[in-house]
Amino acid sequence: MAVILRMAFRNIREHKSKSLIIGILLALGALILVVGTAFIDASQAGIRSTFSDVYTGDIFISGISSEGPVSLFGVSSPGGLAATPIIPNYEKVLSIVKSTPHIAGHSSLATGFAQLTREDSTPQQANALKSTIQSQDRFLFLFGVDAASYWNLFNQVEIVQGERLQPGQPGLMISESQRQKFSDWLGKPLSIGDTLLIQGFSSAGMRLRELPIVGIFQLKEQGASPEQLAYIDIESLRVMSGMTVGANEPIQLKPEETSMLSTDNADSLFGEDVTVTQGSSTGIDVNAIAAQIAQESAAKPLQADEGAWQFIVAKADSPRNVQRTIAALNASFAKEGIPVVAGDWQKAAGPYGQSIDVVRIVFAAAIIILSIVAIIIIMNTFVISVIERTSEIGTMRAIGAGKGFVRGLFTAEATALALVSSVVGAGLGIAVTSILRALHIEATNQFFLILFGGKYMNPIVSAGNMITAIVVMVVVGFIAHLYPVSLALKIQPVRAMQEE
Repeated sequence: MAVILRMAFRNIREHKSKSLIIGILLALGALILVVGTAFIDASQAGIRSTFSDVYTGDIFISGISSEGPVSLFGVSSPGGLAATPIIPNYEKVLSIVKSTPHIAGHSSLATGFAQLTREDSTPQQANALKSTIQSQDRFLFLFGVDAASYWNLFNQVEIVQGERLQPGQPGLMISESQRQKFSDWLGKPLSIGDTLLIQGFSSAGMRLRELPIVGIFQLKEQGASPEQLAYIDIESLRVMSGMTVGANEPIQLKPEETSMLSTDNADSLFGEDVTVTQGSSTGIDVNAIAAQIAQESAAKPLQADEGAWQFIVAKADSPRNVQRTIAALNASFAKEGIPVVAGDWQKAAGPYGQSIDVVRIVFAAAIIILSIVAIIIIMNTFVISVIERTSEIGTMRAIGAGKGFVRGLFTAEATALALVSSVVGAGLGIAVTSILRALHIEATNQFFLILFGGKYMNPIVSAGNMITAIVVMVVVGFIAHLYPVSLALKIQPVRAMQEE
């Protein structure tokens, strides 16, 4: 074995040009693998950190929809029109969450979509606004939170002005960037206490809600997160999303107030003997009826369903316990026959989490194509090397070297060259990522926020990724040498020795 290795390194030195070509290709492949996986890992870590620390915690519990998977952004269904399911048997689900070990804290929330509108907007203007909602930056991704527990679980929201939403307080929290955009569109500076007219979108239709601004916030660390995020009190979100029920008791009308409904002749309703007066003892006192209905409605207003929550989010006491806790929750839900499911941050992230998978697939496809091209080039280079060394191979065979020795020699050359080159390439990959981190390049749009995993480019190099890059390139070099070796073994010693 020692003899084969010495001969392999000697041959690599003697054929410098061809070894250099192969080495550059293998080193370049290792560099691309290290840098590419560093960006993918940074992106995944950034999204995971953002959603776990700011929005969803480690565990995300939702109802089940037959239309598609459920995330914070609703149901991923064709056309995007499916309603986000409400957690069934919420109190029972909540009791299971509370009794499950390794859960450090939990809260409930619901989400919805809306846009800022103006009271002077005509229907035609509203339709125009709807069609240009993203370009005009008036779109809102609403987070209806349980203010009693949510802020204790997530502390990444920093209040610039005003305060956080309090339990039972109606209102809206918008970001500093949203305040600037909304102020420009409304033509007036917005401050705490000003009201915004919000038009909510849901499968139940569109509903308007006028809400005061209670707080202006910014995230302590701007990661791969929805830039349209705004916090809203859960009661307002329930009304805008159609998650409401009527008052507990119906309004009771007096017999004289319903007397018109019992008439047999509909024409008599519009006869001259039917009068509407104010304060008349013989007519119908509209003001009195209106006042009574208003009084009874105030006593028994429409109430939001206090059990209507779309999601429960929780944090585990340790990252090691996340998956086992999710498994335990799902087992409990299945045992109780409750159609809910628990998942991790990637389930909650929905399209944001899927973007990482898309990047991985695209990157994997690029690496496969690159590997195929590298194998072909390296293979051709090895073939040329074999042809040039025909006489040498024939001489070795003539003095007693068997096919196994020749095969081992070429394998040692290919493996040694691939190993040294990939190690150099991996080292260059570390240097490149270090330079990119030092440049402190800032993400300029949402795509780069996702790619960078945060506000600044911060590729993450791990030992596992380096080892993977080296192993992949060694495998590429090994595969590339198989065909040239087969050619070398077909050379007849006598004929080979006759070659110049």
